[in-house]
Amino acid sequence: MSIPDQSVKSRIEKITRDENLGCNAFRRYSKANGTLSEMAEKIRDSVALDLREAIFLSEDGREAPAHETFLRYGTEPHRSYYVPFAENDTPTTLHGILDRRSSSRFLSLDGIWQIRQHAHVEDFDLNEALDAEIPVPSCVQMHGYDRIQYLNARYPIPAIPPHVPYENPTWHYRRFFDLEKKAGERYYLNFEGVDSFFYLYVNGVCKGYSQISHATSEFDVTELVVNGENRIDVQVLKWSAATYLECQDKFRFSGIFRNIYLLRRPEKHITDYSVETDFEGTFGVLRFYNASDLTVRCVLEGEETEVLPRDLATLRVPNAHPWTAENPALYTLRLYAGGEMIEEQVGFRTVKIEGCVFKLNGQPIKLKGVNRHDFSCDTGATVSLDDMARDIRLMKELNVNAVRTSHYPNAPEFYQLCDRFGIYVMDEADVEMHGASKISGASNRADWSEYAENELFTLGIGDRHRALYERDKNRPSVIIWSLGNESSFGKAFFEGARYIRAKDSTRPIHYEGVQKSDPQYYNSELVDMVSMMYPSIETIREKVLDNPEENRPFVLCEYTHAMGNSCGDIAAYWDLIYQNEQMMGAFVWEWADHAIRTERGFLYGGDFGEDVHDGNFCADGLLTPDRRIKSAALEMQAVYGGKIKPDATEADLPTPVGKAERVEIVADEHTGDLLSIKVDGREVLAAPMHLNFTRYTDNDRKLVAEWERYRLSHTKPHIFSCERTDNGYSFVGALAANTLAPVVAFKLAYTVHQNKLDVTLQYSLADFVEHFPRIGVEFGVDRAFSRFAYVGYGPCESYVDKCVAASYAYHESTAEDNYEDGYVRPQESGSHHACRYLAVKDLFAVTAEAAFSCSVNPYTTAQLRDTKHHGELTESPFVNVCIDLAMRGVGSASCGPVLDECYEIPRKGKNTLRFVF
Repeated sequence: MSIPDQSVKSRIEKITRDENLGCNAFRRYSKANGTLSEMAEKIRDSVALDLREAIFLSEDGREAPAHETFLRYGTEPHRSYYVPFAENDTPTTLHGILDRRSSSRFLSLDGIWQIRQHAHVEDFDLNEALDAEIPVPSCVQMHGYDRIQYLNARYPIPAIPPHVPYENPTWHYRRFFDLEKKAGERYYLNFEGVDSFFYLYVNGVCKGYSQISHATSEFDVTELVVNGENRIDVQVLKWSAATYLECQDKFRFSGIFRNIYLLRRPEKHITDYSVETDFEGTFGVLRFYNASDLTVRCVLEGEETEVLPRDLATLRVPNAHPWTAENPALYTLRLYAGGEMIEEQVGFRTVKIEGCVFKLNGQPIKLKGVNRHDFSCDTGATVSLDDMARDIRLMKELNVNAVRTSHYPNAPEFYQLCDRFGIYVMDEADVEMHGASKISGASNRADWSEYAENELFTLGIGDRHRALYERDKNRPSVIIWSLGNESSFGKAFFEGARYIRAKDSTRPIHYEGVQKSDPQYYNSELVDMVSMMYPSIETIREKVLDNPEENRPFVLCEYTHAMGNSCGDIAAYWDLIYQNEQMMGAFVWEWADHAIRTERGFLYGGDFGEDVHDGNFCADGLLTPDRRIKSAALEMQAVYGGKIKPDATEADLPTPVGKAERVEIVADEHTGDLLSIKVDGREVLAAPMHLNFTRYTDNDRKLVAEWERYRLSHTKPHIFSCERTDNGYSFVGALAANTLAPVVAFKLAYTVHQNKLDVTLQYSLADFVEHFPRIGVEFGVDRAFSRFAYVGYGPCESYVDKCVAASYAYHESTAEDNYEDGYVRPQESGSHHACRYLAVKDLFAVTAEAAFSCSVNPYTTAQLRDTKHHGELTESPFVNVCIDLAMRGVGSASCGPVLDECYEIPRKGKNTLRFVF
């Protein structure tokens, strides 16, 4: 890095503080140089930065570039989101919200930009030729730059805050645009999201720099733009000090990933304002605060008033309908000043905590929530308005009424859609220091707490809290502020949290991080509710519901981890939530899988050549990456709709009528496998019938090590005795692997009665076996016989702990339709719980002494257990049939609590399956 020849003190004093920075930053980075009062002056007349990089003193006295601080320079103060229109514009709507493109004062700079990648920050040359193009907004990794990487909780760089590696990819963006510059107008350049730090140059002059990836950075470029052609250069850095505060569980993308636009405005114009709502009887009451330096005319439902600068006005709407998720009534507020019109959609609603009860409009509500990232399988962190609208429509269809914006503010138009369609929002700041808990090579709560207590991070965290509140403060859908995620809690949070508290008395504050902080903070006055992630039902009762000292409302900010075949525990949680007024609700982790769509199928961590990654832990959503509904989403839909128990109705069983005259069988006397079933001379089996006792689901991942101790994948039947009779076989044996004692003792019998075959299996688990996947039989039939029917829970897949969404009835399907192909990583799927009847059409029917679970799929258990990607599944030469005496529940233990013992398979069992041919 080239540093001009001047003293550190003089360089620091060249950098002026704009209104959205506190002097604490200068105290930390230049405490030995100059006076704080000089550096804290709000100097607004500087047009541009005259150094290419601002240089500061770090805590250890070293010189540090701007991107190793939490500073923003040259940006306007954080403000509420709005787009001004000219008074004579005719606004239009798109997806039910204001289409900002219909404003004559809005100039989109989205489109094709020039780009060049560098390995180091210092390689940037403002006037270099750029040799490639990229669409903006987009993520550079989705266009062949750098490398796609998925990490959950770990930092992608060495943990030496606020420093970042010298090897720091940087991208030089450039585009030209034409402007008819007019006297008396000001011009503001808006970046709605850039990851993670960027410098802005306008017509060759450095205007400033900014960070906070998921916040709007607005620059007044009036003095730099010209009439005619203008040039913008943006230098985007992959890593910066912000990397330490933005360690969210997601693919780590870089670039200008949200929209860019220019606003042309009058010299004197509205800068900011806030609205708050209340009720007085049947009147909706709007309190409007004019934070601008000119008078604003407000028009609301025919009522009109003028509001002086820095003044407050009250407007009333008679017979106002309260805004709720079920009835999102909105009223249009128009603001006029300086030839501009700003349109706001106002929802009258109140949010209060009374005692331990969370209330909206004076009534207790339940938040039926999901956690949502801005993510697309085709464009990464860049999502379109169409993408957002599709998500919200699906949420409404699935009975979701609340979203936690995990773990950062979503794109600003998302909130307008939530206003319009009726979604409650827990709005979360762009703060996560999860990597701090991993810097010792393993989870370490002390490291986490140390970061939260370190005032080095105060400016960065506080600025993120200000950005959160100021941008979204006027959205009726936002009913809770969240201080961030998985960052412990301490002094670094106080300034920002107090800022929100002082600014807004109408909405409570959430932060689960107090759970993992110093106990002194657990009852912090800065947090209004108790929040937990993935506690068991017993933990909730012990720590909250049965705790006489806990009088705050309780919310599960994350529960039922929807990874793969999951959400088997959702009904149990909501049985508790519906019964207890202290429980506000819960947010599923998470809305949709994260995976990248390619010609090879959906890819996840480790598929892009990364040396550090977290595998398919990103594929943990209710929906597939391309937004197809999975069975977990259907289970949630049923439970959120008020149903918490499966149907108890009985269904009529068809009476199997055999047509065969003779059944002949052949078994392997050394393994117990049934090798052949011939019906009137025709072979039924395309693959032998064998004992089936393995599976893989993502929620079994924590049991893989245990099952490897048992060597289940190497376990085979060992036959102690085989008795052959005129009409069958009878075996006594055990399932065991080399070097180990048996995990299961069993008795197995095959008995033929004319056109019937009885398969009797009795088993007993070894005492040392804690958990066992399943026990039953598996076999193949010709692919021509893919049609089947059953009486049990369907038509969606169902398990002992996941059948609320299903109906107990007679169902028909095919092997291809039955298989749940939405899992990014293939796994156990397509089973049906509590069946009393199974018929593979034109081949056989099965009944039993006791209920069983079954599946008819195009893939075997081994294929679904061992294949890493759906696209790698090879077509099976036969239709695969599984009939299980017992199958353990699916739960959500990939991140959630362990499966309740009542959903484990019984330690002993017996059933007789009768096949009628």
